[in-house]
Amino acid sequence: MKQPIHAKSSSPALKLLMLGILLTFFQSCENSKTEPLDTYAYYPLEIGRYQIYEVQETVYSSGQKDPVVTTWQEKDEVDRIASSGDNVTTYVVTRYKRNSADSYWLKFKEYTVTKSPDKILTSIDNQTVFSLAFPADSKVKWNGNLYNDGDARNYTYQNIGKPLQLGDLRYNHTLTVLERKDTSIIDRYVGIKTYALATGLILDEQTAFQYCQDDDCIGMDIIESGTYRVKKILETGIAE
Repeated sequence: MKQPIHAKSSSPALKLLMLGILLTFFQSCENSKTEPLDTYAYYPLEIGRYQIYEVQETVYSSGQKDPVVTTWQEKDEVDRIASSGDNVTTYVVTRYKRNSADSYWLKFKEYTVTKSPDKILTSIDNQTVFSLAFPADSKVKWNGNLYNDGDARNYTYQNIGKPLQLGDLRYNHTLTVLERKDTSIIDRYVGIKTYALATGLILDEQTAFQYCQDDDCIGMDIIESGTYRVKKILETGIAE
């Protein structure tokens, strides 16, 4: 009668080999997880960085049948650092303007952007706006007018990390800031800005409408006066 075959106990070398395989497996699984995005990169700042936008403004005036539509281009370029210290840096940005892609850029104005560990402040036309709060989270709310004398206005994040197709340009990670949304039967005020990772502002939509308030048109959202301005990015890069 044949004797039953008994499996030999694992040698120390075999045990070490199996342990190494298991450690490699778990490490591989850990590394495959999606790393959290650096939300500070939604507003990159460095000397020479620029963005070119197409701006279209539609103006409605009382008594005019059709609105007046005006289109131009703007270029924002980080020119220099104004001050730096204690993890707070203020950059000076030059804004240029031209009527079309065939025209020359003309310097339009300068403004500053201050980057702190917890926020971005934009100071333009003698008004400072609390543009972004860090880290970005859908639960975060902040007063965009905290650093000016305007009425309190709650800013909130939407669509954090979502992809967006903007014309021929695709951005894998964007976030949207809802700056204002006040609507009624007599007016509509909406401000929305969208930022892309490693690019900055890519879309800015500002709506300010006053609706017809006559008895025969009130509540019908017929625009009597106001403006709609949309600013879309065309190009970004770093000047040599």
